[in-house]
Amino acid sequence: MDEAVEYSQRLGRISQEQFAGATERLGVGRFVRATPITSGLFGQNVFLSTSEGEFVLRGAPHWVDFGDRGPWKHVPNDRWQFAKEIVFANLLHERTDAPVPWPQLLDEKSDIFGWPYIIMPRMPGICFDERSIRKALSAQQRHAVARALGDELARQQALAWPFAGDVDATLTLQPYPGGHATHVARETARFADNARSNGALTQEDDAWIARIVEAALAHAPTDRANAYVHGDYKLGNLCVVEEDGAWRVSGLFDLHESRFGDGASDLCRQLCSYLDTDVELAGVFLDAYRARADLGPAIEARFALYLVNDRMKFWDYFTRPPKRASWLEGHTFRSWVGRYLNESLRLVANPAVSSF
Repeated sequence: MDEAVEYSQRLGRISQEQFAGATERLGVGRFVRATPITSGLFGQNVFLSTSEGEFVLRGAPHWVDFGDRGPWKHVPNDRWQFAKEIVFANLLHERTDAPVPWPQLLDEKSDIFGWPYIIMPRMPGICFDERSIRKALSAQQRHAVARALGDELARQQALAWPFAGDVDATLTLQPYPGGHATHVARETARFADNARSNGALTQEDDAWIARIVEAALAHAPTDRANAYVHGDYKLGNLCVVEEDGAWRVSGLFDLHESRFGDGASDLCRQLCSYLDTDVELAGVFLDAYRARADLGPAIEARFALYLVNDRMKFWDYFTRPPKRASWLEGHTFRSWVGRYLNESLRLVANPAVSSF
């Protein structure tokens, strides 16, 4: 047996024999080589080359928590994540022109790696993060990429559903009790419970969040279409390519947070990234989205909740013991989020803040 190599901390050590067994079982050709993927927070992916082409293996599925209140209590569940991702990938593939990897081949058995895995085509183009794109592309090119990201986000939201909801433990799409805004409020409260238990939320933070939640729920429209929401739409979860001087999104992946709800909520992750790295591009990204999609009524109240929800996920994660992230020192949650919120609301409330 050949020597096993650690491709990520999460995947652990894997031998060429194991990869060869997986590619043979799923019928994607004779295994040639595997290459680590250095990007991505969770380390679930590895590149595969076979006699049939280039692929991505995605393994070691996330634990899950289907509760609706209190601190998170994740339990092992090898079946849910990848089966859910395939549900949404299939819908996007069949009903939109979103560049999702397809087909996605799932092996539910754990005899090869110790966990189920997916093998899917490797998408063309380049996957950047906020730092690498500034080193690799000119300001003009980054402007074009921001437009492409906004346009693609709106295009994939052509996929709509009769209700706001997600795939549950039975792998069935089920509606959120009370609708999308109520779900976002409930999810925010769960992340806040964790942060509070770590001493990372003040009474002022709690009161401020409560006011934002109350305003959003009071203004949530009941007739707004329930669009596809990626849940983590950002540079690191897609590929872009330049063709004939124009940039476009050429790959969309990491679908484990996908759901149906208010499409405007999916703006938050990349918008905040641009506010951190290139403020002008936040407006470019938003304007490209708005050229195809309607933000709907009472956007300021709704968007405030969505942004607080998005930032709370980071706040919870980076304030966990034993070491709080240095870039959060000296901040309360409200003081840290305030800049993102003020700038975002200025952008979403004013349709002419930037020019193409």
